[in-house]
Amino acid sequence: MRYFEDFVVGSKEALKGCHQFSEEEIVEFATRWDPQPFHLDREAAANSIFGGIVACSSHIIAASISVPMKDEGNATAAVSALGFREIKLFAPVRPGDTISTFEEVLESRLSKSRPGCGIVVFRDSISNQNGELVMRFETAALVKCKEST
Repeated sequence: MRYFEDFVVGSKEALKGCHQFSEEEIVEFATRWDPQPFHLDREAAANSIFGGIVACSSHIIAASISVPMKDEGNATAAVSALGFREIKLFAPVRPGDTISTFEEVLESRLSKSRPGCGIVVFRDSISNQNGELVMRFETAALVKCKEST
């Protein structure tokens, strides 16, 4: 488990864990959360600018955050997410693609309103199995301090 004190501004690391997207999963997620034709229908997707089915951005974010957290070494003593900014998409994620996350700590400070917690701002870069950057975003989290556990 990683606590507030473990996050040093400027540190960078590849997080453990990866996620492979299947067509079935992409369609299932999009059916519920983003029912665009290029996420759901092979023919419509083939005729779109993507040329085939692609994962929606919220699916990519969910996978990139949740998969690394399943590994105890990556797990963060998070109290709450505080927000996202600068979400940018660079390339589509297609069925069969496997993504991994690279994390950089941008900011770190003790919380003034929540004793025993700090605020950490991360930049997550998501790449596919070919090392191609597919998404980048910044996220802030309220994280427990070690002394508060």
